[in-house]
Amino acid sequence: MSQENMSAKAAKAAAAAARQEAAAVEQKRQRKIRIIGGLVVVVVMASLIAIPFLTNKDAIIPTDSALPTGVTSDTYGVKVGSAWTATDADKIPLLQIWEDFQCPACARFEVAAGSAIQELIDAGKLRVEYRPTIFLDKNLVSSNTAAGNPNSSQRATLGFGCAVDANAAEKYHAGVFASQPAEEGAGFSTDTLVSIAESSGITGDALDSFTDCLTSEKYAGWVANSYAAFDSAGVSSTPTGLLNGTELSGDVLFDPIQLTAAIEAAAKS
Repeated sequence: MSQENMSAKAAKAAAAAARQEAAAVEQKRQRKIRIIGGLVVVVVMASLIAIPFLTNKDAIIPTDSALPTGVTSDTYGVKVGSAWTATDADKIPLLQIWEDFQCPACARFEVAAGSAIQELIDAGKLRVEYRPTIFLDKNLVSSNTAAGNPNSSQRATLGFGCAVDANAAEKYHAGVFASQPAEEGAGFSTDTLVSIAESSGITGDALDSFTDCLTSEKYAGWVANSYAAFDSAGVSSTPTGLLNGTELSGDVLFDPIQLTAAIEAAAKS
């Protein structure tokens, strides 16, 4: 065999090897693209499942959505306490609290000042309006979904609306924060929220109605509208407390003595 023929054969073999190697590289590249693409789809779908109403919310949320008992569309807040129906209600201090049921700081606020606030409510010395928001559903979408509890802020707030109808708003509100998971993002299951409702005194037919209200997402529009109000107001964090429209500092909000003093001062002014 001539040297020329041997060189030609070697060149063909090298070319074939190069083509084979290139094909293998391309195959790996395509497989990587498919894997990455699949992960992107999973993340996108999880986001769509967890927060279906956060996208283009102004266009898709009807303003005439069903509202829990006593809730009005000017604020979408839950009004608690007998002071709201007092003859001199407009002279009684108003404390509005923005909060998310998954917010650890909100749970700490409930522990720190919840009893003091409840005492003022029971004494008819304070009008309280809880302003629910659900921004943590967006922030915790991955961990909520991984825990099997997507939409946990939304779900807990839906239950809050149902508890309002059952005349158990204050007990349910406290119960959800008391049951907040130690690990942020673990979320609330429907069974947990039904159990909280039962512990709040909602039993028998009322518990059946609560469960139907929760699982049917009767107040999804209200929850979304309240979140939209939170977003529009530009509230920077939760909890945020407004006493007669003026935001309280964290030092005052979390200190029951200072908070009570501020409320008493507002009653005199």
